[in-house]
Amino acid sequence: MTNEQKEKIIELRKLGIGYRSIATAMDLSRDSVRNFCKSRGLDGYGTDYSKPKPEKVIREHCKNCGKRINQKKLKGRPKTYCSTECKREWEHKNPIIYKHVCYYCGTEFENKSKSGNYCCRRCYIRDRFWRDEDIEEVIKHLKERRPLQNVPIWIKDLMAGKEAQEPDEDSKEYY
Repeated sequence: MTNEQKEKIIELRKLGIGYRSIATAMDLSRDSVRNFCKSRGLDGYGTDYSKPKPEKVIREHCKNCGKRINQKKLKGRPKTYCSTECKREWEHKNPIIYKHVCYYCGTEFENKSKSGNYCCRRCYIRDRFWRDEDIEEVIKHLKERRPLQNVPIWIKDLMAGKEAQEPDEDSKEYY
């Protein structure tokens, strides 16, 4: 293989062309093109080389305290913190806050959890364990024509005229 062929292989490979296409165009064997590309670090799929690769940013200093991190040549994710204590301290100082809407009362609230469903324990208990005494309170509000607050979804559906339908015997799901 001549130097001109080698340069042409590198150029075609960076355009995203596969081993077989390059070998056919240059009248070489597929294996010789593949072995040459492997030796130059151009192995894998050709489409990977048509896109520019983002440069890896290796952090030299701890994100929290600024101390120098001992980076060793290891596979995997590069270190961001010098220790687990620094990581915990950073996460405590800079929490990620998610916005949610309470399933029971409908108020918006913020939480550190990605999957928050209720704004407080009281809303969870009222939604999960709605009791007959609470239905009397709802009936009293309806008679006085006062707006209802903190009503579970199934009662709102009943008030709107939507009734829960019983599933057919064939389509019943057992939990």
